[in-house]
Amino acid sequence: MIKDITSQQHYEDVVDEPRGEHIMIVLFYANWCGPYKTSLPHVTKLAHEMGDKCHFYKLNVTEHEELVKLCQIFVLPTYLVYTGGKVIDMVVTPGLEKLRNKIEYHQKAHQRVTRYKARCMRYSSPAVPRSAALISQPTNKFPSDILEEEEGQ
Repeated sequence: MIKDITSQQHYEDVVDEPRGEHIMIVLFYANWCGPYKTSLPHVTKLAHEMGDKCHFYKLNVTEHEELVKLCQIFVLPTYLVYTGGKVIDMVVTPGLEKLRNKIEYHQKAHQRVTRYKARCMRYSSPAVPRSAALISQPTNKFPSDILEEEEGQ
């Protein structure tokens, strides 16, 4: 199910999930947009397939122009992918498979980082991997970037 975002406060509440337990997809659309109209049934189907794995929301750009400027949306439809209150990806006018692949990629990366954080929390010695410090501190890096850096070392 795709839920409507009704205000700026509602938008902030949706994307600022403090624990980052879920992936949030925010669809920026306009009712007059042809690609939005043709893709909506497919995205709705994808939202049902994903179930609780990620949450889908939509925001009408004609009603919330200040959020459009804040999020730097220039093309419709645009999908912003959030976790832990941060944008981790932007998908512009995707096909259904491209959007599904992006979501699955970020879900796997999110699961790997969550498992890795749990493993690192078990250690209390100074031998904690360097990535535990990276993950426990706020960062602008995507979870997949952190894991790739660790694998490369």
